Amino acid sequence: MVTASVPLEIAEKLKNALVQGDKDGALEATRQALQAGADPLELVQEVIVPSLTEVGARFEALDIFLPELMAAGEAGNACTGLIEEAILQSGSQMKSRGVVVIGTVKGDIHDIGKNIVASLLKAHGFKAIDLGKDVPAAAFIQAAEANRADVIASSALMSITRAGCRDVADLLRELGLRSRYLFIVGGGSITQDYADEIGADGFAETAGGAVELVKSLLARRETAGA
Repeated sequence: MVTASVPLEIAEKLKNALVQGDKDGALEATRQALQAGADPLELVQEVIVPSLTEVGARFEALDIFLPELMAAGEAGNACTGLIEEAILQSGSQMKSRGVVVIGTVKGDIHDIGKNIVASLLKAHGFKAIDLGKDVPAAAFIQAAEANRADVIASSALMSITRAGCRDVADLLRELGLRSRYLFIVGGGSITQDYADEIGADGFAETAGGAVELVKSLLARRETAGA
């Protein structure tokens, strides 16, 4: 793993720590990279993102299991948080690729997948406003308005709670805000057919797929508005 500003030894140390879900080791390597003068954005895009992408691919191939995936996501999130702090202290800013409001819908307390998506979004340069779990439809929209979001992402694991995703879509239409935001859905109870039924802009089965979906939808909107 060769990058312009991240020493190879430190880059490999960070990658290995992330893949192993070693949060302390990943934070130590991140600190070392920053102290060595590594470019923060390059550190994220050239080391953290590929490492987490590799972990996601291993999970989808059933080479690792959910605890390992969660540990890697938490480690990656901690590293990006440290990098954000370093940028703020330096007085500079990392350009955001967009703002995503994300949460698990009302009545659903399962947020593991949502947490991983939020971590990956941050690692890919997005500002992720994580509302947590059991989030009412109105709270998604209030957060989107307050943070000038580009995307609203709702998750539902259980079939008995997936109607919460429809509630978000319906409320957006009721308030005349549907065209203002891209609205995507995911979670164990969601299918492409259901996403189409409620009028969502997109659906992703995996955390990595959710990030790619956000990228493609924003690129399409930017092209259409050009």
